[in-house]
Amino acid sequence: MLRTAIVGAIAALLLPATLVAATPTPASAGRDFKPWGYTRAPDQVLRSGCHNYRYTYKVDPPGFRWAAEVFLIDPRGVGLASAAFLKGGDPKQGSETWRICRASTKPGRFKMKMKVTYCEERECRSPTDPRRGYVKPSYFRLTRPG
Repeated sequence: MLRTAIVGAIAALLLPATLVAATPTPASAGRDFKPWGYTRAPDQVLRSGCHNYRYTYKVDPPGFRWAAEVFLIDPRGVGLASAAFLKGGDPKQGSETWRICRASTKPGRFKMKMKVTYCEERECRSPTDPRRGYVKPSYFRLTRPG
């Protein structure tokens, strides 16, 4: 959570407000996925208490400057966590962990959505410069122990 806040603050300083501003998901987002990266996670066991669960990501936008946001949604459709990656501070590809507590969710199929924002040039020159899109979501299961 602290890391996400720090990356958000850095993004606000480095990128124009239009690039990091939250935008609602368009109704067509489910049908118009961009080939700008991916997220993946293996199926794992949801243990009691709080534990880290590993996932991998790759960001590959066609532009020069980029930012990526990854959202974790639990089986009930509730947002559990988010992460942010920014050019200049994070690698384009890597692995991270979600900190998930058994008390705050239930076993089932989890969804990861990644939103990518980029500029074609070194600088975003106008509010229409940033390009945004969602990559195809990925899914993994957290099952009951035993």
